[in-house]
Amino acid sequence: MITLYQFRPLNGLPNPSPFCMKLETYLRMAGLHYEARAVLRPGSATGKCPYIVIDGETLTDSSRIVAALENRFGHPVDGKLTLAQRGESVAFQRMLDEHLYWVAVYGRWVAQPAELRRRFLKDLGIPPALAGIAAWVGRRRYQRALHAQGIGRHPPEVIWQLGISDLQAAAHWLGTRPYAFGDEPTVLDACLYSYVGNIIRSPWDNPLKIAALKHRSLVDHFGRMFARYFPELAA
Repeated sequence: MITLYQFRPLNGLPNPSPFCMKLETYLRMAGLHYEARAVLRPGSATGKCPYIVIDGETLTDSSRIVAALENRFGHPVDGKLTLAQRGESVAFQRMLDEHLYWVAVYGRWVAQPAELRRRFLKDLGIPPALAGIAAWVGRRRYQRALHAQGIGRHPPEVIWQLGISDLQAAAHWLGTRPYAFGDEPTVLDACLYSYVGNIIRSPWDNPLKIAALKHRSLVDHFGRMFARYFPELAA
């Protein structure tokens, strides 16, 4: 049995974290039995969600967990990809996880109105009396992280455009295909729709959300994956 530790569902999505949403989707894609437990303060060595416990072993980092489970269970999801397709998958996932992610962080923690940040934290389980200070602390923390990463050193219009360019690249590459590599979804599909879902389900109309909604290929891909793997939420 796999025990999955992650944040609670939010905004009609399986998770407000694209990393958690990707991993839970992967577990369903692979047909692996798991039990999901919602946490507010991650108890992993990295201090982040998601993480899993399997046979008494704790695994962290969504991409590393997926890779470990693929190896352990005979590559049930990406096993049919060619080496070239695996390379494309890794490259696009890196773009999403290491670049688009930071623009999404900027949108949620820095640019988003303070009241929406407080509501987000209350919905996650932070007591209302603490949500205001937690939102302020979170904003300061992520401002420092964004500055250290580099994206936060740019003006807002540049930051938004960096994320919009990522969405354009993904949309144009996906084109009219139902999934990233044809008729069946792969790990890249789980990653892509998790980001798109969290962007278009944002409670405020920021430039990244507006841009994503203009790409029918991304919106349709999200709806296709969501209905297939989380029908109980998509209904």
